[in-house]
Amino acid sequence: MRRVSIRILVLFAVASVFSTACASEERISVVHTPELRAVPAIAEVERASGPAISGDGTGIVNISEIRIGSFERPDKTSIPEYEVLEREPADRNGAHAVRLLVDTRARTEADYEVIARDLKAKYAGYDAISVEFTDTQDVFDYNGAALIFNTPDGAYYMGYIYGPPNTKGYYVKAVE
Repeated sequence: MRRVSIRILVLFAVASVFSTACASEERISVVHTPELRAVPAIAEVERASGPAISGDGTGIVNISEIRIGSFERPDKTSIPEYEVLEREPADRNGAHAVRLLVDTRARTEADYEVIARDLKAKYAGYDAISVEFTDTQDVFDYNGAALIFNTPDGAYYMGYIYGPPNTKGYYVKAVE
């Protein structure tokens, strides 16, 4: 019994000394700014807005300057005919997004990809664009879709929580 009481007193003394030492030091803040890492190779920085490296020389890139994929429009002769039937704003969680319903006679993924590249260039100011393809000549039916992500925020908006799935900046799927 005596050993137990001595151990309790020793533990109490150690705890008292430790708490006194910690109280005299500067308090530690739970909230702190995390260390940032370099931009992944899958994203490229928009060069028109200024230098990619911060003024302090740390190499930290402003996330709002990152753009994914090319914004160059395809050759006009290669773009299948299409019309945007419906344009609905879909902003959420800070991402500037839009949903489009596109009427086209095209049916292949290759054609939808060219349309997606054209829409990516037209809606370059958005973080994310979701597109549903239909053909009103036959039956008003779902024929495919495209997810276009212009920024990391847009990729996150689309559900890619670990980053964009490719460097093109869009994902296209046609119904078979």
